[in-house]
Amino acid sequence: MNRLFKTAGIFAILLGCTVSADAQDTQTAKEETKKESFMKKAFRDMKESARLQRQIDKANFQATKLETKAFYEEQKRLSKPSARTAAEKERMQKELEAANKRVEEAKAKVEAAKK
Repeated sequence: MNRLFKTAGIFAILLGCTVSADAQDTQTAKEETKKESFMKKAFRDMKESARLQRQIDKANFQATKLETKAFYEEQKRLSKPSARTAAEKERMQKELEAANKRVEEAKAKVEAAKK
């Protein structure tokens, strides 16, 4: 029985020490953050800001590079005579359809006016 109390006492002491050590660690951590000077905070913030800005710049550069490449490939495709001719034929076909639609509408108006 005596041995049991000694063991329990040792555990209590050990647990008490660890709890107080943890409390001291949190207090020292709080004090260190309080003690951190304005300059340290400013330089840490500048470092973080510079790192984020570099990531933004890299992403913007990559986007611009890909947009330019896409534009170049599109212009390269459209510069071929066959592509240019096909685009011109498509444009002319649309204009012809629009003109034919106007003619039909005009004929309908003339027929309606005769009645």
